[in-house]
Amino acid sequence: MDLNEAKTRLADEGYCLLGAQLPASEAERLDGLARSFMKHQEGYISMEGALNQIPELAPLCIHPPILELAEALLGENFILGNNVAMKWCKPGAKAGGLHADWPLGGVPQPWPEFPTILQSFWMLTDFTPENGATVVVPFSHHTKRPPTPNRTYPQEIPIVGKKGSVFLFHNGLWHRSGANTTRDQHRMAANLCYLPWFIHRPKEAWPLVEREVYGGFPPLLQALLVRSAEI
Repeated sequence: MDLNEAKTRLADEGYCLLGAQLPASEAERLDGLARSFMKHQEGYISMEGALNQIPELAPLCIHPPILELAEALLGENFILGNNVAMKWCKPGAKAGGLHADWPLGGVPQPWPEFPTILQSFWMLTDFTPENGATVVVPFSHHTKRPPTPNRTYPQEIPIVGKKGSVFLFHNGLWHRSGANTTRDQHRMAANLCYLPWFIHRPKEAWPLVEREVYGGFPPLLQALLVRSAEI
């Protein structure tokens, strides 16, 4: 998919999938590094603040096609909000609940002008219907409200892709983690959240990037992390 089509799909359908943005060997390496910090937990695991443990994730944060899409959706001077979160769906993990991301769930509904945020999931393993691929309801961001709790929708589809692909979506898109029904397959994603410049979240909302780690990053990434680092 070229970037013009990706921009159109993000606006219209609420998501897009970019294939082959990372070599499979590098995806496997980052997956292994993440699992080394998360192996003592079960089910669906989220490790926030992953840049502190795995600074090798830095190139994902400033990948040029992703930054171009972020600027198209959010405007200039956007920031990286969340210091990367690793999302590990282990064998046997149950499906998550359908939801829209912050801030849509925290304001009166319907809300005509809720801020747009760009979420990205770097697929560090293959995403399949069996191993817990993220499930979405296309076009649901146009409703400008969260889904009805505890309800399923016939339009739900899994986002299937090869390791090294990137799944990007609008924060208003209804989505959930799928169930991992396998015995021996896991799925891992690196989640990056890009915010427009005018959104100010409390610094305690996500773990801050440690000063020593931040100092080793290139200037472009330092600028993106200006509100998410110990500086």
